[in-house]
Amino acid sequence: MEKQKMMDEIRSMFVKGATCTVVVNKDGDSSMNKGRGANRNPFLGRVTLRKTYSGYVMGTDYSNSLKAIAGRMGNEGAEPNLKQNWHVAVDEWFSTDRRTRSKFYLKLQRNEKQVACKVVTEYYVDGRAATPQEVCEIEGWLKGKSSTQSSTQVEMGIDKAHEQQFILPALESVTLIKQGNKVWTPCKVKVSTIEVESPAYVISRR
Repeated sequence: MEKQKMMDEIRSMFVKGATCTVVVNKDGDSSMNKGRGANRNPFLGRVTLRKTYSGYVMGTDYSNSLKAIAGRMGNEGAEPNLKQNWHVAVDEWFSTDRRTRSKFYLKLQRNEKQVACKVVTEYYVDGRAATPQEVCEIEGWLKGKSSTQSSTQVEMGIDKAHEQQFILPALESVTLIKQGNKVWTPCKVKVSTIEVESPAYVISRR
């Protein structure tokens, strides 16, 4: 019920397809290599990644977005094979996991021009901001970024230069959404008119 309430609030509060800023807190373990033995990662269980996505849009339809870009590339009529995805759409705003339908994810997409889009990552160790030395060490443990393009997009004839980028942060990891003067947080205390652009995460309560 709590997740449903959060989804209803987000749907009613924001405009679909308009640029927004979304702040996500993510457990660092899934992003880092574990190491082994004497080379065991000393940061396991201690790191939180705070990611601020700026210039992204919510409320877009994944399937329609892919068909539109494929059409512009001359592949009119190409249909995405969404059965191979691990997630399934709830609506234009959210997806859920295909297996259990119990986890919910906010659908984010880089805007069409993608020029103003950026992602800022900050690191926290044991609940405090990481020192410059710790940041350097943590980044040494991060897994390499996959260069594999989505098989769905490849099948539709969408090349790397026109690849559409979608992000699905878990709903419970979202700590702030800002669009214009509207700000949403998962807290009971609602913030409606506060400047959060610099930095965007200052009013996060989690």
